[in-house]
Amino acid sequence: MEKFQKQLSITMGEEKSCNSIGSAVHESDVVQAVVRKTPPADYTLKIDSFAFLLEMLEKTKAKSYSSRIFEASGYDWKLHLYPRGDEKRNGEGYISFYVGIQGNATLPLGWQINANIKFFVYDQIRDEYLVFQDASEEAIRFHEMKKEWGTAQLLDLKIFHDATNGFLLHDKCAFGVEILAKRYSGRGECLSLPVNIFSTYTWKVVKYSKTGNVIYSDVFVMGNLKWKIMLYPNGGQNQEGKNISLFLASAIEDTNFRIFAEYKLCIKNQKNDKDLERTTNHLFTHTKKDWGWSAFHPLIDIKDPFKGYLLKDTLIVKVEITRISTAKDFSSK
Repeated sequence: MEKFQKQLSITMGEEKSCNSIGSAVHESDVVQAVVRKTPPADYTLKIDSFAFLLEMLEKTKAKSYSSRIFEASGYDWKLHLYPRGDEKRNGEGYISFYVGIQGNATLPLGWQINANIKFFVYDQIRDEYLVFQDASEEAIRFHEMKKEWGTAQLLDLKIFHDATNGFLLHDKCAFGVEILAKRYSGRGECLSLPVNIFSTYTWKVVKYSKTGNVIYSDVFVMGNLKWKIMLYPNGGQNQEGKNISLFLASAIEDTNFRIFAEYKLCIKNQKNDKDLERTTNHLFTHTKKDWGWSAFHPLIDIKDPFKGYLLKDTLIVKVEITRISTAKDFSSK
């Protein structure tokens, strides 16, 4: 810990101030750090595999991971974590961390909220937290033109990746937030370690020529999660008469779920082994419940009896899910 103390001028033990590091967003003062034993009162973001988080963001072409919505001090919020830094706000080489207020439609006209906010990074070796807050210690003002606050330079990535500091240990890490003073709720979410499942489901679409514009398979279970296949036999989403459209959809009824899945969709060739296959990945949520291809393959090939995909008016569709990770709720209570 000696090296880390020199880098941030931290005095361990009781909660004491450290030299300021990073810069806050939206005209705030610099962010200062202290050390304390008690966990964040409002929300914790645990990550079972930091390497997988980076992989997931790269595959989905995203720069940040946003938590699910949580309540604190009577309002709804979200955390936004940039594990490689927010380059647009001069955060390259740092962990960037922000909190944003949600539910604009439920807030009154001309709303304004003042909030004292603290960010947390967990030290797994010493079982304590590095706590960051605005250096002025004044409340942060949120309003229609300013719905987010945080810092692009929360923690230097070199410090974060140094295992002797305890922030990233065995590929695990945890972040958190406190918004005003309130009792510890123990609520949070954990982005689980991805599980390899290599599970398949086959769907026979009989009387293909007599199906509707869009049809769904029966609900099936893979990785202890409910799924269904969505098919547009004559094409959908501006592909009518041109291409068959094929998607994997989550069948979970919950409105606050997050599932990352890698999978393959396939239309079987019933004459030979020349199946039509496509592989992709997607972060499934309540607002993005299905993912696939509106132009999976030309209909002229699908309907050609000599090609072997549609025989006796039957189409065979298969899905193989290879890997899954979920964001699970947890509570210490």
